[in-house]
Amino acid sequence: MRVPHPLRRPAAALAAATAAFCLLLLALVQPPAHALPPGDVPAVGADTGRFKLPIGCTITLGGLPVFYLPTDVDVQGVAPVQLGPGQRFYLSQGSGSITFPSWLTSLAPILGIDKADARVTDLSIGASDSTPSVINIAKDEPFEIKDIAIKAGQALKVGLPLDGTFDVGPYTAPSSGKVTLAFDHAVAEIDLKSSLGFSIPIKADCTPSAGNALLTIAVGGAPGQPPAKITGVPLNFPEPASNELVGIVDAPYACKVGADTLDVGIAVGAHIPLIAKKGAAFSFTQASGALVIPAATVDRLIAAGHTTAAGRVTALNLAVEGGTPAAQNVIPAGGIAIPSTPLVRGRQIVVPLPADGTLTAGPFTPAPGAASVAVSLGDAAASLTFDGGPAVAASCATPSPRVYLVDNPVT
Repeated sequence: MRVPHPLRRPAAALAAATAAFCLLLLALVQPPAHALPPGDVPAVGADTGRFKLPIGCTITLGGLPVFYLPTDVDVQGVAPVQLGPGQRFYLSQGSGSITFPSWLTSLAPILGIDKADARVTDLSIGASDSTPSVINIAKDEPFEIKDIAIKAGQALKVGLPLDGTFDVGPYTAPSSGKVTLAFDHAVAEIDLKSSLGFSIPIKADCTPSAGNALLTIAVGGAPGQPPAKITGVPLNFPEPASNELVGIVDAPYACKVGADTLDVGIAVGAHIPLIAKKGAAFSFTQASGALVIPAATVDRLIAAGHTTAAGRVTALNLAVEGGTPAAQNVIPAGGIAIPSTPLVRGRQIVVPLPADGTLTAGPFTPAPGAASVAVSLGDAAASLTFDGGPAVAASCATPSPRVYLVDNPVT
């Protein structure tokens, strides 16, 4: 993350206020179950998530369509939260699975079927307005899985891949606007193997049956930025419900305290629906946040002679496009208190907000005629004290380009 060059030290009171803002973010609070776990928060600038998308698979036998199978594809990975014009980027640390329902395997004992081989020849991820617009990561090297155990009456899950992860890219971003990564298509060839010595080859050709968007990334800022491929971040997400994502976005913020500007991260995690219904509201559930201070910023403040701070976060606004309300402050009335906290040299510190419980985000209602509802991170604010001194206001402007939490089609 960029750390501003040190400014000429202002008067003592302003220096104290500047340090207070960052120090308040460094509160070491041991989070309970509902807080955002600090160890799961990705690096500033990363968007991590797991998505469960409804799909429909046409099942063919001997080249003839036999039946249509509704199911889900489960995909997870990490992408940048912002892109520069023409920047190359990836969806990295990818993995997933397609699950075939239990009623399908309940037919297996009739023919003595107890194992299956699977070969995924198409797993295509699209990136709107980008080049290329879609990439089939299985085109040159299909995913192959041998001897999958089939148990009658239990769902059959085909992993993508069986071990490890995949990267999708590089894509090249457009010169402006936004990019939506989406599940596009999958094809699995499956041999159902019988203990009687024969096999039945079937093919599943799968396409989205509802919203297929994984995440949306705004494009802006200076051209010529280096390729964005994020690795080594935690992906410890529970399995979402169908048509839901669970993820954490860690957005970069430039925060103003007096004459100084300090770089921090603000993370938001939640379970979020992937589509919006006309005239129906939706909300984020199990929502929580965190403030992140990189080690370089911590060291800068220590070098300025600062040690402890306390304060209260008063605002973190969400901006809504194509729906109402137009903005919503997810910090409860009265704010969230941060206790007095020491700086520790060389250590990035993540402060869960709140330390206990969850945040309320929503309900959001699509506007009449809107094709989509997009929710992004807006501005933030805090009231700070340093070593018991007077409270000082601090403000963090809306990230530019925007950082989207979700961009839902209205159906």
